[in-house]
Amino acid sequence: MNRLIMANTTLSIARIVDNNWCVPLTESVYLYGYLMPAIALFIFGLTFNPIALYYFATSLNFRRSTYSYYFSAIAVVDLLRLAVWCLFFLLDFKIFKLNFHSFECPTQIFTESVTSSISAWLTVLLTVERCLVIYKPLQTINDTRRKRTLVVIICVIFVSCTANSLVLEPGFYVKRELSYTIVCHYEQPSKSNGTSYKQNSLFNANTKRTYLLITVIFRVVIPFVLLLTANIILFLSVRKTRQQSLKLTPTLLTRHGHHRQITPMIFFSSCILLLTVSPRYLLQFYLNFQQKRPSCFLIHFASHLLKTLELSNYSFNVFVSIVSGKHGRHELFNMLLCRSISTQKLRINNGSKFVALTTPQSLGSSKSLYQQRFNYRIDEINNPTKKPLLLIRHHTNRKHHLINNHYRYQ
Repeated sequence: MNRLIMANTTLSIARIVDNNWCVPLTESVYLYGYLMPAIALFIFGLTFNPIALYYFATSLNFRRSTYSYYFSAIAVVDLLRLAVWCLFFLLDFKIFKLNFHSFECPTQIFTESVTSSISAWLTVLLTVERCLVIYKPLQTINDTRRKRTLVVIICVIFVSCTANSLVLEPGFYVKRELSYTIVCHYEQPSKSNGTSYKQNSLFNANTKRTYLLITVIFRVVIPFVLLLTANIILFLSVRKTRQQSLKLTPTLLTRHGHHRQITPMIFFSSCILLLTVSPRYLLQFYLNFQQKRPSCFLIHFASHLLKTLELSNYSFNVFVSIVSGKHGRHELFNMLLCRSISTQKLRINNGSKFVALTTPQSLGSSKSLYQQRFNYRIDEINNPTKKPLLLIRHHTNRKHHLINNHYRYQ
C-alpha cells in the first residue's frame, strides 16, 4: 500500500514537472518577446498614427471622404488602445502610482474589448462600403455616404461600449494577479469566500464565462468572417476589372477611378487585423472551453507573444495601409518632407502614372466653352431655324469636355 502511495505521488510530481517545464523561460519570453517589442511598438504607433490622421485630413484624394472618416476613426481607436497599454504598463512597474485596485481589471478588460471591437467592426464596414461603391456606384452619393458614415461610426462605438459594459459591474472580476502575465479572475479560487462573492456580484461563474464567450464571438468571430467574405468579393472585383481594363465604361471609371488605391489599402488593413488580433482572442475562446489543464506553452509563452502581435495591429495598421499604394507613399512623403503640392496642379491617379492638369489648360477650355456659348447666342439671333442643330452640337461639345476632364484618370 505504501509503495502504491509513493508511486502515485511520484507520478503526480512528474506531471507537474512536465507541465511546468517552460516556467524558467517565462521571464526571458516576457522580456524579449513582449516587453521590449511592446515599447518599440508603442513609440512607433504614438508617432505614426497622428501622422496618419494628418494625412487623411489634408490629402487631396481622401479629404472629407467616407474612407478618411473610417481610417481616421480607426487611427483614433488605435491611439486610445496604445495609451491604455502605456497607463497599465506604468502602473504595473510602479512608475505611476494610483490606488484603484478594485477597478484595474474591469477598466483594462473593458478598454481592450471595446477598442478591439470598434477596430474590427469599422474595418468590416469600411470593406462593405467599398463593395457597395464598386457594385452599386449610382446608389452611393458622396453627401449621403458621409452622413451615413458618421452615423455608423457613432453606432459602432455605442454598441461596442454597451456590449462590453457588464465587465464594469462591481464584483465581476474578483482578483488581479501579476506574475509576468496579468490574469483577471472572475471566479473565487476557493469556496470559503463564496458567500461574500454572491453578495457582491449578480453573476455566477458560469454566467460570466458564457458572457465572455459571447463577447469574443461578437468582436472577433462574426466580424472576421464578414471581413474575410468582403475581401474575397473585393479581390474578385479587382481581378475582373483588370481583365476588362481595355474595355472600361464610364461607370467602371467612376467606380475605380478617383479612389482606386483604396482597395489595396483596405486589403492590407484587413489582413493585418485578421493576422494580429484574432489569435489572442481565439486562444481565450479555446481556454474557456478547455476542461483539462492547458499546456505550459499556452499559458507562459503564447499569451505574451500574442499580446505583442495584437499590439502591432494598433501600431502598424493604418500606416501600412497608407504606404501600400504608390500614390499614398508619394503624397505622404511629400507631407513629411514639407513639399507643398502646387495649387495649380491636380494630380490624378492613373495606375502608376500621375497626369497633371495645369491651370492654363483649364482656363483655355473655359474660354473655349465661353466662346462657343457666345457664338451660339449670336447664331440663335441671326438664324433661329438652326437652333436645334446648334443646341445638339453645343451639348455634344460639352459632353466631350466633361469626359476629357473627368475620366482622364482611367
